[in-house]
Amino acid sequence: APMGGPELAQHEELTLLFHGTLQLGQALNGVYRTTEGRLTKARNSLGLYGRTIELLGQEVSRGRDAAQELRASLLETQAHADKQSHILWALTGHVQWQRREMVAQQHRLRQIQERLHTAALPA
Repeated sequence: APMGGPELAQHEELTLLFHGTLQLGQALNGVYRTTEGRLTKARNSLGLYGRTIELLGQEVSRGRDAAQELRASLLETQAHADKQSHILWALTGHVQWQRREMVAQQHRLRQIQERLHTAALPA
């Protein structure tokens, strides 16, 4: 048997094994870096989505507040309109009463004028 034959074969096997292990390590390192990059991108995207949702939430809250203010303002306007309507109703009644009084006064005035006219006629 040649000198160092089995040792040489064993040495070549170990070299191949180490070489394979090195290649596997490099491949795994590449996969790790790619995955890490993807996770970083995903984390950044989630951060942006989270911020967007937060801003939308603030907009919705502001919209809700504005709607509440508008509702309160509308109720106030309605109450004012109801009050004005009541005042108008009361004034209309008063004007109608004054109109009736004026017609009655005019009737009395005509009666007085007729009496005066009759009294002024020669006997």
